[in-house]
Amino acid sequence: MQSTCSESASARRSWRAIAAVALSALLGSCAFTDAPAFPRPELTLSQEARDAYALPGPVQLLKIESVGSGGTFVGDLACGPETVHFHLYEHQKKDAPLVLLVPILGGGEELLRTMARRFVQRGYHALYCDRAGSALRPPQRGPELEKLLVRTVLHQRIALRWARNSEQVRPQSTFACGVSMGGIVTTLLTALEPGLQGSAMCLAGADLPTILGNSSEARIQKWRDWRLATDGISGSPLDQELRQSLRSDPLRFAPYVQTDRVFLVAAEFDEVVRPHHQDLLWEALGRPQRLSIPLGHYSAAVCLDPLVSSIADFFDARQHDGSHLAVAASAP
Repeated sequence: MQSTCSESASARRSWRAIAAVALSALLGSCAFTDAPAFPRPELTLSQEARDAYALPGPVQLLKIESVGSGGTFVGDLACGPETVHFHLYEHQKKDAPLVLLVPILGGGEELLRTMARRFVQRGYHALYCDRAGSALRPPQRGPELEKLLVRTVLHQRIALRWARNSEQVRPQSTFACGVSMGGIVTTLLTALEPGLQGSAMCLAGADLPTILGNSSEARIQKWRDWRLATDGISGSPLDQELRQSLRSDPLRFAPYVQTDRVFLVAAEFDEVVRPHHQDLLWEALGRPQRLSIPLGHYSAAVCLDPLVSSIADFFDARQHDGSHLAVAASAP
């Protein structure tokens, strides 16, 4: 038995070594594109667009309590009719910078927890909210999806407002990071929050109506099947409905984002947010720094640690750029 256990441990070490070599080879085939030396100037967001995502009142902390150990907290915030349940992972330094993690379509609690812990290890506070609601479920159609997107953006803004003015943390700077649908929302958030020193959008794209029309993601496919069975609508008519309803599209907001505030992660074999849509977002943002990985939407998870490390490196560099300190200080 002792020999068998020893052989099993040896096999595990061998597999770990093989996996490490494979990951190293994979990372070696990633492609990095730097931002232009002279990026395009961002546009000025209209007051009408700002008003559509304005906070409905002052932000109030309802409760906060410690969970487990190691500086992890949960709490609730109120702002007008909205209630936001949040999770805070504290760094030991109260004035450490803070990263807001924006939820994915399906929530992705384990992904958010893992990313939060990784950012804390890199010297950041990490904060994320529960989803504002479940997306792409009956009876949601275009108008209901738009309302949910607006509420999702509002919840992120509420969390940021609290973090910047709380006694719990005193972040010297704030950042945002989102994956998939979280990256799409992060684009809007970055346009609306000039106080963000930097943002990372991972596996995200632009032109939401077309993404919803051709994505292979199971929830989106089921929603399209439901629309066809219930409303007899698909293809071009569905696309037309979504274009009339979905104003919260990154393609609309990306021109209002400063290019050098952005870091993109793209997946070359993504069938959920296809490369064409990732390229649309990259172009609309002014071709910011981009890391392209030879993986798909879900297989990209094998690179989570090095991807978070690359994003943290970008955020670290942004902290040493003083161009946004005045903006951050004046941000609401």
